[in-house]
Amino acid sequence: MKWYEIIANTTSEGSDLIADAFFSIGCTGGVKIMDKNDVLDIIQNGSLWDYIDDELLQTDGSARVSGFFSPEETESKLKEFKDLCKERNLPIGEINVAEIDDTDWYDNWKRYYAPIDAGRYMIVPRWLKPEEKKDKINVLIDPGMAFGTGAHESTKMCLLLMSQEDFADKKVIDVGTGSGILGTAALLSGAKECYMCDIDSVAVKAAKENADLNKVSDRAEIENADLLTKSNKVGEIVLANLTADILIRLSKALPDHIVQGGVLICSGIIHSRLDEVKEAFIKAGMELKNLLTMGEWDAIAFIKK
Repeated sequence: MKWYEIIANTTSEGSDLIADAFFSIGCTGGVKIMDKNDVLDIIQNGSLWDYIDDELLQTDGSARVSGFFSPEETESKLKEFKDLCKERNLPIGEINVAEIDDTDWYDNWKRYYAPIDAGRYMIVPRWLKPEEKKDKINVLIDPGMAFGTGAHESTKMCLLLMSQEDFADKKVIDVGTGSGILGTAALLSGAKECYMCDIDSVAVKAAKENADLNKVSDRAEIENADLLTKSNKVGEIVLANLTADILIRLSKALPDHIVQGGVLICSGIIHSRLDEVKEAFIKAGMELKNLLTMGEWDAIAFIKK
């Protein structure tokens, strides 16, 4: 299958904001950030690599962010993306469009993926052998083209907040599941069941494959759905790694899917939208439990009063 890649040149500091713009316009094929500073961060954090190309160690502070779209929507999404970047006054440079084969994309990102430590979880690509540690839950992941590898701050913060919760025998909902990384982690943490949904059929396929890979598919219900429009399920813990716009839109309906005393963990919130998201959910009857900040992003845990 052919996809079109909208490539936006920006700065390292602006890369997350550009990525959020892609997600805000409904990027159907996922988002990719190419930033050499990320490689330097991995090295500085002590991760070991067998080999590193010298070129990866050279950085000028620039970055490239790509959004992937089907041929039918590329033209309209390109205009929508440009308009949103202008509206938000984002640090955007030259924008290019390229045709890409999804198999090439899939193989390329795998070369640079390493295990990610996030709280009680260790996110491990399926082609690497996981280390068995008593204090870690290994989550095997093969995200393919779906969002959610554990590397992005928004996903990592969700996992960190999840590490503070007791999932034993709980009913969990994962809204906008992407690769299924959060729902799968919840099931591996002892959740009784997890309902996982995503509007992207590629994500649903990836989530099902990752649930199978981790041997938790018997407790997972995964379907192609726009948020929770197909379900009236209620969870004791609800996970929502989305965007600020979508979270605000969901703020009135989402609490109805949470039991009294239940927990909502939401992420994908850029700093400038944090207060809006907090206010929307507090107005809907949720109480702030915890807040994490990482890079340009925030994540919040709420309790339903």
